[in-house]
Amino acid sequence: MSGQNRKVLSFGPFELSIGNRLLTSGTKVVPLGGRAMDILIVLVEQASKVVSRRTLIERVWPKRGAGDVSLRVHISALRKALAQNDPTRRYVANVPGRGYSFVVPLMSFSVETSETDLASRSRLPARLARMVGRKDVIDAIQAKLAAQKFVTIVGPGGIGKTSVAVAVAHEMRSIFDGRVRFVDLSTLGDTSLVAPAVASSFGLAIQTNDVVPALIDHLLEAPTLLVLDSCEHLIDGASALAEKLFCRVPTLHLLATTRETLRIEGENVHELAALSCPPDDQGISASRALEYPAVQLLVERVRAMRGQFELVDADAPIAAGICRRLDGIALAIELAACRVDIYGLGKTASLLDDHLNLTWAGRRTAAARHQTLNATLEWSYDLLDERERLVLSRLSVFSGGFTFEAAIAVVADDKADEARASDCVWELRSKSLIAAYGQESRLRLLDTTRAFALQRLAKSDEENIFRHRHALYFSDLFRQGAAMDVSGWPKALGIEVDNLRAALNWAFSAAGDAEIGIELAAASASTWMGMSLLTECREWMSKAISRLDDVNSGTRQEMVIQSALASCMMFTGGMTDESYATWAKTHVLAEGLKDAEHQLISLLVLWAHQIRIPHYPGATGLADRCGNVAERSGDRGAIAMANYMRGVTYHHSGRILEAEGCLELSLHRDDEASRQSLIKRFGYDRKADALGVMANLAWLRGSPDHARRLNRTSIAEARQLDHAVPLCVALTWASFNMYLTNPDGDETEALANELVEHAGKYAVESYHGFGLAMQALLRARRGEAEAAAATLFSGLEKLSAARYGVFNWFMQAELGRCMAADGRPRQALAVFEAAKINLDERQWYAPELLRIRGELALANNEGLAVGREYFGRALALSTEQASFSWALRAATSLVITEKSVGRKEAAWKALQATYGKFREGFDTFDLGLAKQVLSGSFPHGGVLSAGTRRFVPAKDSIDT
Repeated sequence: MSGQNRKVLSFGPFELSIGNRLLTSGTKVVPLGGRAMDILIVLVEQASKVVSRRTLIERVWPKRGAGDVSLRVHISALRKALAQNDPTRRYVANVPGRGYSFVVPLMSFSVETSETDLASRSRLPARLARMVGRKDVIDAIQAKLAAQKFVTIVGPGGIGKTSVAVAVAHEMRSIFDGRVRFVDLSTLGDTSLVAPAVASSFGLAIQTNDVVPALIDHLLEAPTLLVLDSCEHLIDGASALAEKLFCRVPTLHLLATTRETLRIEGENVHELAALSCPPDDQGISASRALEYPAVQLLVERVRAMRGQFELVDADAPIAAGICRRLDGIALAIELAACRVDIYGLGKTASLLDDHLNLTWAGRRTAAARHQTLNATLEWSYDLLDERERLVLSRLSVFSGGFTFEAAIAVVADDKADEARASDCVWELRSKSLIAAYGQESRLRLLDTTRAFALQRLAKSDEENIFRHRHALYFSDLFRQGAAMDVSGWPKALGIEVDNLRAALNWAFSAAGDAEIGIELAAASASTWMGMSLLTECREWMSKAISRLDDVNSGTRQEMVIQSALASCMMFTGGMTDESYATWAKTHVLAEGLKDAEHQLISLLVLWAHQIRIPHYPGATGLADRCGNVAERSGDRGAIAMANYMRGVTYHHSGRILEAEGCLELSLHRDDEASRQSLIKRFGYDRKADALGVMANLAWLRGSPDHARRLNRTSIAEARQLDHAVPLCVALTWASFNMYLTNPDGDETEALANELVEHAGKYAVESYHGFGLAMQALLRARRGEAEAAAATLFSGLEKLSAARYGVFNWFMQAELGRCMAADGRPRQALAVFEAAKINLDERQWYAPELLRIRGELALANNEGLAVGREYFGRALALSTEQASFSWALRAATSLVITEKSVGRKEAAWKALQATYGKFREGFDTFDLGLAKQVLSGSFPHGGVLSAGTRRFVPAKDSIDT
């Protein structure tokens, strides 16, 4: 197009092309309605003079005239447009009784302009040098825009809609031969200005109130991409124009950005997701964290300010936590990066945890609405009607998410009844102030939005009212859930744990209601236990008990709370005097309330105290008492539990055959509903434990392969439950049994390692101590006895603190045996004697204690007769207990030890008879060693050193 001379008037930061009816400020077009533009032209043509109202009306409305009201409206719109850069500066003065005057000096000059020059005034904003994590999104929007022509990018403020739209426009510029226009609607204050702003971007003269026909004619000339940015505050005007243009111009491609959909014909919505964040993993490495776009953005923005910033492994979990806390919102991460430059990652994370700061400033060049999070949220908040604002602030009492039903139940009242509250929730969702997530149709406020809404709620007189309603709602929900079918409770209630915390925090606060807190604590006890949040459960139950009064004392609520507290104490701290007293209190309450279930549970745990001390006579008495209660109730599950208790007691006290019978009855005649109830309420599974004990009994009875199968079944059962304690129990028995069966195998070490990791994760101290002890024994077998001793005693210390002494003697004796095998017999004997082992105590591993003591006697040159005596006692006790595996070990040691022909032959026959009782497990260490001894291929006196090496069975076979 050839150039034309145009008269341009300059005043302040503005330039006015009268011929083109175009007002600009720098490179931006200043949108003005047709009447406001007419008024401006009349006033500048008579600058510094007073133009009467009559003259203005005649010039602007020459045909139909207008009243003073219309004139004042358009004068106001003109003043508002001119005041955007500097609100204190006055351009149009009102002269009372006379009219209006343009009071700013003017400069006049001529320029040669073309359509290209005019279009450049609305050129594309510069794209970001590098966009993090948006390549796939940009490609997807381009493809959709090319195929379907009309795409709306929707999302909350600060998520990056404009940046993505600008990037898409730049990518597609060549396709449209440069005919791409970007119109920023955020600066406009009225819907009537949308069409003139778009027309101005194409350099069209605005000489009429309806510029749409001229705009359509112009767009029909060539394919065009039009980007309408920030439509939300002018949603009606933007929607109306977009629909007209899209329907009338087949070659037009439209890309819009907004916080709510335009809801018009042809629109294809792309909901822009937040930048993906790493999962909550305290062990995440820097390289792994940097695979996520949110962390990449944080690091890049910090590096831009700090220079040589590198994310290290120690800080990776902190950086990931910051990004999760900010929901992956790009603007929020950029604002946080400014604080990282000042405070560092750790302090910035602490500031976010203490109070999500919405006023942190960002880039000075950002749009005003993106200078702070607060400004971004204010922009959206101001677009809501009064009822929507009310509902948004009330929804801030929810934490972590909520269902639609929960939202309505809590926020609806006389000011917003259920129907209107329902409409508001969906409107807030459509305006990107409520997010949807997960497969359960759950809604949530992003943390930034919730922090903003909480500020609004705090300024009202409604905060305590709606926190009270929120707590009541979840108290009812959890009370109903406690009585639900077991299979449904985790999904229904576990997902509400953040709301549960929020409700309990309020209830036990100074402004809260302790009675609701007590009800909620009792109702939620099984949820805490079921989610393996044992430490947190202990804290809430302790708070509830501290707030009990005469009204609540002696009630079922107190009993439930006391039992949950006692369970958590037991699982996290072990069988302490405190937990014992709490269970005793629970038992008294259960007897008073005639609650058979809690009577049985309390007896079960009091029994477990006696087992762990260990005090087997006391345990036997409590198991019998439980059996009496169970028989009276006639409940199959209760009877199964009593048999389980008896079976475990008999096992520990060395009554192996009786133990097998009771445990088989318990497993085969149990009631699944009763078992699941125990798991649900207390997080403990008798089946997983019974299978583990049965595995140990199978090993003792000479069936190591069957023992391994039972251990694997126990672990599988425990994993299905997804509870902390049952898996600890199963791993404890499995690692111990595998140590007995195949001590040098990889599976043994893997089980011990998993036990340490799992028990440590859930703060189950007693089982964590056991796992450490098992790791120590495995190291000791590899010849690292000295180093292993420290780990072993660290584990035993944890076991002692938890009053879990069942395995202590065995572990210390085994450490001593390994030390002797490592060439330190005196230290070995000192360890054994320091353990104060009572070799006359009747328990299941007593034969092995005697055998180990015999080996230590030989290693310390106490004499063959002493060693022979211990081995003989071990063999006799093994036979009495019907334990083939201990008998095999004792007989093997005896054969290796004996030197005289007669004694050796007698010992050899005893070993041969014992070996002949085995029908499986011939690849195990003990049977392999026995086979070598019987074949005569094992050297005399070598049992100690051989016990610490990986065993390789002899190739030749023997006749047993």
